[in-house]
Amino acid sequence: MNILFSSAVLTLAAVLPGVVSAATEIPAVVVSAARTEQSTLTTPASITVISREQIEASGARHINEVLRGQGGVQVNDLYGDGSRATVDMRGFGDTAGSNTLVLVDGRRLNNPDIAAPDLNSIALEDVERIEIIQGSAGVLFGDQAVGGVINVITRKPGALRHSLKLSAGSYNTVQLHAMTSQALDNGINYLLSVDARESDNYRDHNEASYLNGSGKLGYEYDSGSVFGELQYINEELNTPGPLFADQVIEDRRQVSPNYVDDFSNAKTAIARLGLVQQLSNNWSLEAELTGRDTNGEFRLISMDGTQDRQVVEFTPRFIGFVPAMNNTMLTLGADAVDSDYKLSSGFGDQLNDQMQGSLYAQAVIPASEVLDITLGVRYAEVENELRDSFTFTSGQQIDDEVTVGTFGFAIKADENWRILFRADQNYRFAKVDEYTSALPVTTPPGVNILKTQEGVSIETGVEWASGSDTAKLLIYQLDLDNEIAYDPVNFANINLDETRRKGVITSGYWQQSKKLGYSASYTFTDAEVLSGAFAGKDIPLVARHSVLLGSDYQLTEKWQLYGELFAISDRVFGGDFNNVLGRLPGYGIINIKAGYDHRDFSFTARINNLLNKAYSDVGQLSYDPNTFAATEAFFTSPEINFMLTAAWQFR
Repeated sequence: MNILFSSAVLTLAAVLPGVVSAATEIPAVVVSAARTEQSTLTTPASITVISREQIEASGARHINEVLRGQGGVQVNDLYGDGSRATVDMRGFGDTAGSNTLVLVDGRRLNNPDIAAPDLNSIALEDVERIEIIQGSAGVLFGDQAVGGVINVITRKPGALRHSLKLSAGSYNTVQLHAMTSQALDNGINYLLSVDARESDNYRDHNEASYLNGSGKLGYEYDSGSVFGELQYINEELNTPGPLFADQVIEDRRQVSPNYVDDFSNAKTAIARLGLVQQLSNNWSLEAELTGRDTNGEFRLISMDGTQDRQVVEFTPRFIGFVPAMNNTMLTLGADAVDSDYKLSSGFGDQLNDQMQGSLYAQAVIPASEVLDITLGVRYAEVENELRDSFTFTSGQQIDDEVTVGTFGFAIKADENWRILFRADQNYRFAKVDEYTSALPVTTPPGVNILKTQEGVSIETGVEWASGSDTAKLLIYQLDLDNEIAYDPVNFANINLDETRRKGVITSGYWQQSKKLGYSASYTFTDAEVLSGAFAGKDIPLVARHSVLLGSDYQLTEKWQLYGELFAISDRVFGGDFNNVLGRLPGYGIINIKAGYDHRDFSFTARINNLLNKAYSDVGQLSYDPNTFAATEAFFTSPEINFMLTAAWQFR
């Protein structure tokens, strides 16, 4: 595979330069449609863009609050502070963190192991906008881009700017964010940012301490730009675990005696180099090299352990326009991800060195003034070198390969309407720790060689935009073979048989006047197993219905108000593939925010769960310690809570 990858990159580099000389309206530039900045949206993917202005208007404190309720997006938050939140697109529930791809400026947050992408590593104050790609993107983004892609675009340096933000609120929460940035006339630019937070959080034994520091140094010249970036994250979190129903009734904020000493601490260092180089009038090269090293310590039910992962990612791609093909836009690239993983606990060790490599090509063909056709293909392969203390004691080599394609078209019916159709194949290789279970089982599991999960997503829809007013309607079906899931009854990772998701996504924004605007979204998701032992059963932890209604009002030149109502229907408890338990109740909550601006200062107050609703965002199948019978367990969510913020921004 390494020979294939190296040869392909060198060949492309040699021949390409000589080939030819909210929902809101889509902004002037988007990145996620073609993995490069694009001034017009011609691909058939439906992309929702959440702007910096919308983020500030909402008063959101964490990225999970921004994403919750967006069309096609479900957020599952264990503790209500975003520290253990998972984004779910297209209804994956427990495995959402492995089937929704989350990027920061194109860099993967998804892990080689089953841990969900660390949304806590994103300082919301550093975010310029968020691009949400609906549906799978297996050709363009590869592994784990099954339900959708979320690409967080951070702020770029411009004129000299400094900012300082202080927040305080419920549960002894305090937060500080400071940033300075500038683009100098000589082409050099820089950005420094620090984000620190301390909180007791809602639950007992859920104290959190968080530090996130980053720096970026870049240089822009006539034919391109280069940059280097460093980030360090230190998180310490006490984990209270779930509660049984009687414990929730007794005290929904308590910690179960089994988890009174549990914690999860991690230190992460990230380094990144990037290049954008114009090769000719029509071709450019973009490439990034990223290294990420996470060292974690944890205690789970009085058992200590360590979890370490090292990930190196290289993502070169060539973007070109071919005049002989009606100015067709081509994206030709390669992705390589090398992961070293080690988990040590009282049950033994798990080690896996995993290497993924792939080549891909996508063409956006302007067939006419109103019709754009997209075609693409990706070839990917994976190599695993496994070793552990209980299944692969002598080591095991597991390799696989897959080829996926995409076809779609976008019709610009007139200046306001776009009609979309897209069929995209997707895949997910088994994670480094999914081949074995960290928990012992009563019977030898044998060698469980998981198959690669593969699927196809078909969707169609319409989008309308007129000034600030927008609306969209999408209908989709996602079919998967060999979906990878964890069966808590047998303590084993398994391949499900055929599974299917069907759904409808609608969203829109209406600017009634210069001062008043309304937003709304509704998502319907039907996720079920079609065949095998769980045939006809609902996928756990997936809501069939979710609704978000919002309104922003510019009361005066200085005062701004925002309110939102979010509601979600009941769900099957996590892990309950047999659907034998009851259903985790749905809920509805109201969040409000008031903001006041005065010169370089701004002050905000946000109240979450205004009506003091007692609910649980996440519930899972567990076992009664006395009877060992399957029972319901709950991660209770915060009741009414607030955050006050003062910010100072000057140039």
